[in-house]
Amino acid sequence: MTETRIETAEVIEQLKELVALHSVCYELFPHYELNGHTPIKVGFSLELYGTHDHGSSSLTPGCDKCMTTYKDLRRIAEWVLPKEERPTAYEIEPFDRAMHESPRRRLRPEVELNIKIVHRHNPVRPIDACEERCRGEMEQRLSAIGVTRGN
Repeated sequence: MTETRIETAEVIEQLKELVALHSVCYELFPHYELNGHTPIKVGFSLELYGTHDHGSSSLTPGCDKCMTTYKDLRRIAEWVLPKEERPTAYEIEPFDRAMHESPRRRLRPEVELNIKIVHRHNPVRPIDACEERCRGEMEQRLSAIGVTRGN
């Protein structure tokens, strides 16, 4: 039991270092699907953003540093996902090799990792308490390692 705590503390410290290294932040958006012509809120899109070289270097889409940043974001994403199986599914989307810039963060070049949070067996079913719970837990885990929303 003590080993697990030490390992967990070490993992948390490593993740905090990645957060600081890449100036990681996140955004959360509702995810909609169409039912005929009617949009239905079916889940969330949790987007992690990170830079390389502490945000001070220019970003060339798909470069080796971008790939390293994406791998580090993926490590963070995998850590925040709930571990037990639930009625909710989580999908980490593939690296898009694109440059992202947000006015909220003064157009700094960023790598993006997107996690889709939807129902496991019916991805067009309206959002319910399980998606809300999973979203909340993921946001709490992000906060625990120093990831802030929006900046």
